[in-house]
Amino acid sequence: MTITGKDLYDSLTYGYYHLRENMQAINAINVFPVADGDTGSNITHTLKSILSHTDGSGSVADISNNFARSALLGARGNSGMIIAQFFQGFSLIAQEFEELTIKALVDSVKAAVASAYSAVENPMEGTILTVMKSWANQLSCAEGSDLPIPILLRRALRSARQAEKETTNQMELLKRSKVVDAGAKAFVSILEGVDLYLLKSERIFSETDLLLPAESVRIESTHTHETSRYRYCTEALLRISEEEKLHVRSAVRFLGDSLVIGSHGDQMRIHLHTDDPALMFERLALHAHIEEQKVDDMYTQQLSANARLSDTVIVTDSSADISQQVVDDFRIYRIPQVVQVGDTSFFDRITITSPLLLSILEASHQKVSSSMPAIGEIQRHLEFLAQYYKHIIVLSVASKLSGTFQTYHLAAKALQKSGARIDIIDTRLNASAQGLVVEVAARAIVEGKKGDALLRFIENTAERTTIMVSVQSLEMMVAGGRIPKRLGSFILKLTLKPLIGLAKDGSGKVLGLRFSRAGSISFLVAHFMHVYKKEGIQAYGMSYIGNPELALSVSEILEQKTGIKPLFVEQASPVIALHAGKGAISLSFIRGKKPEKIA
Repeated sequence: MTITGKDLYDSLTYGYYHLRENMQAINAINVFPVADGDTGSNITHTLKSILSHTDGSGSVADISNNFARSALLGARGNSGMIIAQFFQGFSLIAQEFEELTIKALVDSVKAAVASAYSAVENPMEGTILTVMKSWANQLSCAEGSDLPIPILLRRALRSARQAEKETTNQMELLKRSKVVDAGAKAFVSILEGVDLYLLKSERIFSETDLLLPAESVRIESTHTHETSRYRYCTEALLRISEEEKLHVRSAVRFLGDSLVIGSHGDQMRIHLHTDDPALMFERLALHAHIEEQKVDDMYTQQLSANARLSDTVIVTDSSADISQQVVDDFRIYRIPQVVQVGDTSFFDRITITSPLLLSILEASHQKVSSSMPAIGEIQRHLEFLAQYYKHIIVLSVASKLSGTFQTYHLAAKALQKSGARIDIIDTRLNASAQGLVVEVAARAIVEGKKGDALLRFIENTAERTTIMVSVQSLEMMVAGGRIPKRLGSFILKLTLKPLIGLAKDGSGKVLGLRFSRAGSISFLVAHFMHVYKKEGIQAYGMSYIGNPELALSVSEILEQKTGIKPLFVEQASPVIALHAGKGAISLSFIRGKKPEKIA
């Protein structure tokens, strides 16, 4: 008996779907290396990438090569990277065969385990690696055996299950948490799916059938949790020469931990936990072309998984100005937008800052633009949150200013159909105004507001929120389409200092013109005080681009006049800096409360 290419593909298909059914339980016990509740999701995503890019036709050589390439492209997280390198090692031997004999299978599996171990900077026992090794060792005993392959694989599965059980006592963290390693459990779950294939059970796989109702997938965990030494889980997919591959490890190894490196042909994927994603990508760019970046905020994920304040979560994009402390304290989930510099993409606020963007604009002639996150990227974040929250409320930057609002809707469709409650609100605001509404909404959740009453409260708050921006020049806003070209060109010729705001529909508009910057700032203060005296001010906040002293000075004046402290004085995001330009400051406020609408 031999194993064909179709056998490889079909058995992995069974393994994938069996893992999908156990994914949430695996996420729930995820405590190593970081308790961010996504090991099951990461390995599932990696296998899905393999199956999505392979049609199941061809020899073992064809299929194994496709597995290795697709796994690297779709690998996610520490565990997904290890799985990808497992398939890379497997293909090194299997690519020589049309079909696999017992000996060829054993040799391929040995190479797979060796490749997985070599990919990890500091391999630890009591993890997925240990189970892989135990499974491979048992298979090695089959060399020269005349027993059918299904029986040999079932014996190896029993060995893997035993190794999984023993991981609890091999690592102190797992022992304290009284759980097995999540990656180990995921690998065994894949093997159990393969075993189902060997049994030839009749089954029709359907992606829709396996979408679990939202209520049944929510995770509640009582295990011991430890915070990572580093905040961000970063990944980069590189196009790289053989010579440069030798330099990558030393370029990034001291920037963090959990380093895993995998490669296939001229492509390489790097996984690292770090506090400085920008420096990691900067160093990698010296050796290779970066084709893809991924950055997850592990600290935010850990709070979502293990320290929720409510069963409702506020999600927003990086356009919103909010202090990091408030984001953390109120469990706000922020999805970065994208800044494109030439052919390089940066994550807003994470891998590029406003000062860095301004320096690029001043020193370079490269085309710089902004874009909304990809649908798949937003979907990935929403899938994660749907595991832990009953209600997800997305507060989007104004739809008239960005396609982000529509992208949220497209990304949420499948989850909404599966039963997840996701409400997406067009705030018709941006920058400091959007940040005000987000922060007030998050505080309302902590105070107990929820459901439809919370949605009405948020919409009412957004309607009462105003933003005024004093800019040095309209050049960037005109170029980006925020202000009509004819009007903008006229103002630019007169060298006036404009004040910009947003219309009720969220589109940009000119609020006024002044001959000097001082006159522009005086207008901001005067208008704010007029509203304060006439209607009252519930809250206000400020953001700036490259001029914190001016913003702080204005906020101090307002506090002295009203006795109200600003909720924040924050650096605006690079996406906002790109359009507002250096020296801009924004003042946003929420007018005194109006009666809420009756449902």
